[in-house]
Amino acid sequence: MKTLLLENILTAMNIRPNDKQKGIRIKTVTDDRSEISSHTLYFRPNNREVSVEKIKNYRNVFIVTDTPFTHMEKLNSEQIILVKDLKESFFQFTSYYRHLFNIPVVAITGTCGKSTTKEMLKHILEETHNVQATISSKNADYYNLSYLLGIEEETDVAVFETAVSKKGDMTVSCKYFYPNIGIMTMIDVDHTDKIHSFDDYLAEKAKIMEGMNNEGILILNSDDSYLSSIDTSKFKGKIITFGKNKNASFRIKKTQYESSGMTFWMEYKKREYKGYIPGLGEHSVYNAVASLAAAAMLGVDIRYALKRLSTYHHMKSHFQIIEGRNQVTLVDDTWKSNPASLRKGLETLRRIALPSQRKIAVLGRMASLGKYADEEYEKAGHLIAASGVDILITRGFIAKDFQKPAIEAGINPNHVYHFSDAEEMKRFFDSFLIPNDIVYFKTGGNDSDFDDVIDYLSS
Repeated sequence: MKTLLLENILTAMNIRPNDKQKGIRIKTVTDDRSEISSHTLYFRPNNREVSVEKIKNYRNVFIVTDTPFTHMEKLNSEQIILVKDLKESFFQFTSYYRHLFNIPVVAITGTCGKSTTKEMLKHILEETHNVQATISSKNADYYNLSYLLGIEEETDVAVFETAVSKKGDMTVSCKYFYPNIGIMTMIDVDHTDKIHSFDDYLAEKAKIMEGMNNEGILILNSDDSYLSSIDTSKFKGKIITFGKNKNASFRIKKTQYESSGMTFWMEYKKREYKGYIPGLGEHSVYNAVASLAAAAMLGVDIRYALKRLSTYHHMKSHFQIIEGRNQVTLVDDTWKSNPASLRKGLETLRRIALPSQRKIAVLGRMASLGKYADEEYEKAGHLIAASGVDILITRGFIAKDFQKPAIEAGINPNHVYHFSDAEEMKRFFDSFLIPNDIVYFKTGGNDSDFDDVIDYLSS
């Protein structure tokens, strides 16, 4: 974080500083009381109690609050900054901090592909730019403040994921980051447990345009039917598209599977480029081309960007190929499971599996589907059968919902199994797996049983 003067922060919050508040340096701004130390401005959320005795051990701690708290009279009066609306004051601060820096800020959203596209773009840029970016797939809103404050004087460009799990998430994220380049990777059913209508979920994603003040550069997947349906009439900036569509600005002309990655051919401004990206699946190419489009808008030479992409390190548990024991191939795709990511995973499994291999799908639950759950599990069961899966294994009572539609769609019921925990799965695999099997693992994430089984089967 850049060191700030308290008087400038207060002025940005429409508060006139008193003489004792002038000349004070603020090195930490936080809404987490555990981070309070000397030279801290603390925004006190949700009427949380404050340890006044702890604060008295530090120099220059100031508390922004819209309600009194216990023992506040023991602090010096200038330490208490009483405001009418804490949230409004907080976002006045985030706006002030963000606009201290005249840099490109890229915001990436979509149902799938956010983290990978962000990591690819970061990899392209980081050799020549100082990049502040989201860490891994940690894109929940409580990380936003630390990501914002990670922008400093030497930062050249920022690349952030703007996830949506409930209404208002996109608007709030943009109040932190004020992006001027937006990327929308693709849209499908997800997080409809808290956003009950898919149309509302799509609309929430589309609010990235409002968050950009309908200006700047918007990069869209032109092959995605849901993205094609959003209203961009109010967007006054530049719209760049990518995909196989013949009218796409960055047109994917051809893709080719290699042993551990994808070769692809792309056209931009009537020039053709050939690239390679580690990581299997056509979706990897889409993510790569989205990152290339953003890099080009940032002034990066495309051939240089393609060279950088060829050295990209594929993200863990994102269709990660692992050599298992006894000549068994494992595919760890456990980073997330929703209808779109499961579909892409099964499509890629079908493309890479040899005719001689038994294709075994080990599936946990799909997360956050709400009222769409029954419909999406039925679709997924049919997809499992259509993808040529030979053996279906489910783990957990919710994932069992894959079985009935998969059997109805043609999977042999004698090739369908269900387990409750990792130890049962290990014992089963010990006697069941044979050399040359390919085993695909997919779950809603944070499932230690899947991690345990994959580790057990790894060589």
